[in-house]
Amino acid sequence: MCIENLMNNIKAKERIESLRLELETHRIEYHVNDNPKISDEVYDSLMGELVSLEKEYPEYKTSTSPSVRIGGHILDKFTKVKHDFKQWSFDNVFDYQELLDWNDRNEKIITKLEKTYNPNYMCEMKIDGLKVILSYVDGVLSKAATRGDGDIGEDITENVKTIKTIPLNLKEKVSITVIGECWIKKSDFEIINAEQKSNNLSEYANTRNLAAGTLRQLDSSVVAKRKLQYFAYDLDFDLDNLENSIDTRKVLEKLNTQELELNFLERNGFLVNQNRKLCLNLKEVQSFYEYNIKKTNNHDYGIDGMVIKINQNKLWAELGYTAKSPRAGIAYKFPAEKVTTIVESVSFQVGRTGTITPVANLSPVLVAGSTVARATLHNKDEIQRLGIMIGDTVVLQKAGDVIPEITEVIISLRMKDAEAIKYPKECPSCASVLVKRKAGKEESVGLFCDNVECDAKHIENLIHFVSKKAMNISGLGERIIEEFASLGLIKNYASIYKLKISDIENLFGYGKKSAENIAESIEKSKIVNLNNFIYALGILGVGEVGAKDIARNFKSLENVLNANELDFLNIKNIGDVMSKNIYEYFRNEKNKNNMSDLLKYLTIHNNLYLDKNNLDNLKELESKKLFGKTFVITGSFSNSRDYYKNIVEDLGGSVSGSVSSKTSYLLCGDDAGSKLDNAKKLNIKVIDEKEFLEMI
Repeated sequence: MCIENLMNNIKAKERIESLRLELETHRIEYHVNDNPKISDEVYDSLMGELVSLEKEYPEYKTSTSPSVRIGGHILDKFTKVKHDFKQWSFDNVFDYQELLDWNDRNEKIITKLEKTYNPNYMCEMKIDGLKVILSYVDGVLSKAATRGDGDIGEDITENVKTIKTIPLNLKEKVSITVIGECWIKKSDFEIINAEQKSNNLSEYANTRNLAAGTLRQLDSSVVAKRKLQYFAYDLDFDLDNLENSIDTRKVLEKLNTQELELNFLERNGFLVNQNRKLCLNLKEVQSFYEYNIKKTNNHDYGIDGMVIKINQNKLWAELGYTAKSPRAGIAYKFPAEKVTTIVESVSFQVGRTGTITPVANLSPVLVAGSTVARATLHNKDEIQRLGIMIGDTVVLQKAGDVIPEITEVIISLRMKDAEAIKYPKECPSCASVLVKRKAGKEESVGLFCDNVECDAKHIENLIHFVSKKAMNISGLGERIIEEFASLGLIKNYASIYKLKISDIENLFGYGKKSAENIAESIEKSKIVNLNNFIYALGILGVGEVGAKDIARNFKSLENVLNANELDFLNIKNIGDVMSKNIYEYFRNEKNKNNMSDLLKYLTIHNNLYLDKNNLDNLKELESKKLFGKTFVITGSFSNSRDYYKNIVEDLGGSVSGSVSSKTSYLLCGDDAGSKLDNAKKLNIKVIDEKEFLEMI
């Protein structure tokens, strides 16, 4: 290279770096501090120069340049990624007494540990948006994902890069996970809906739906135009497994309160909601809550409550978690939105366990941004408590994400021709006589259909079997299961795996592509975790937590099938009734035959008992071939990525969604992308499918 060209390259590189720093400074002033120092035209001019220089000198363009915020990256689909830290959701309280009860429960736990319980509370607004988790490696944004089920979400990195309230590079070069809420301004929502209307397109129901739909756009340039926002509110990091410098460790060790975590986020260029307060006691919390109820509609973002977090992080560790939520935080919901509507009729549904549930069919009404036409009445006792009749005007309430429910009847508006609700004596599906069930001396409030051949129960069981938390067969929703069952295409669980593309593509409303998608989803479900499989069977009383307890204790399906009733009863949290239900389910001849047919198609894994914190299993875990090894899997293979993921985890290893210094191997297939480049930069060993299979 001649001297002149070398100088041009050096000047170009210097100019590009200067422009990036300048644009990042103005991003913070405009989008975080709401204090723009230059006009939009000047900002756009600087961005235009940067884009032009990066085009001319592509060797200096990086994946975190401000220019990536323009978008333009088009994906074929979103890939699943495992979170580095489990993403919990908060339990809810709806009044001050429930808040006091939450605090009392926590105090009892700490007292039993013989430790001091003297908390203060960080109160923050509960933004009505979509939870997004950001992963930074050495201060650089490496991955962004939706919450998903808390363990696995969808990779939306390219779309998130377009959000100007999210820094692509942190000032402090730490490896850390940032949690926050993605939302859209009410003012921008109105503009977008006006455009939809002018183009004769459907309008969006609410800001949350629009934000969620935007994040799932495959074209990132569309996302960039929507002006999404992001409030950061939490951090996750593991000091025990931190492979950072001493300086980095010093930074993170100081973040021992929620208040300090929020300060860290602010100084690193995140937008953090300023409407927050550190309260010394629950009376201060209640005052701040009542103040904000009046201010709900004064903001350009949706709020549906207040999140209360114990400020001291050490108390979070001591209080621990329930099956679904951290004990040290709670969502204090604002008073629910209420509307009135009319009960037009009442129908009765048959659940998968035979439960008969009355459902009120309502005059459609808009509540909390959604049109509601049905609401459960739960059971006969609830109908009597409400005193509800067909034709009544009722109050419909929706609190946050809770399913809308009828809370009262406006008796003064009752019509003369209002009809009493007649509870059926026979099953509306199979005409069997309905019964009450007994658990010991207790008799159930509701009525049940005990006919094992009831078609409605059978359909509901099939719907449950394919659901997301069970076998997770996307594409086979409630309507399609009902249709396929009526056509004789699906008769039992095993028949789902006998479906062929040719069976589906010639049906009315289906084509080759939709048939292939369903077939692909069925194929993916053939590799399943033991807890998901047990939950999918729909055993009476066995929910997600119970299924995990069984998988964790018995280790294999073979052990479950050979267990006696006492073995189930010995599992913590499983009582007499549930243990009897489980034992009888696996001893039932019809169930045994159905399962025998089903298991011809499935490969069942179990990783739950391989718990590094369980000393009883530690030796077994350490004996696994891949113990302590972390894999990242990228590209396309002859089998699905889940196939290889399950092998790694079965052999004691772990799978991460992004390459870092902690990665042991990058398992690389065809058409690998940026993960391969990152692995090469970090000198991570790259292996192909053949090498991986030889390794195990």
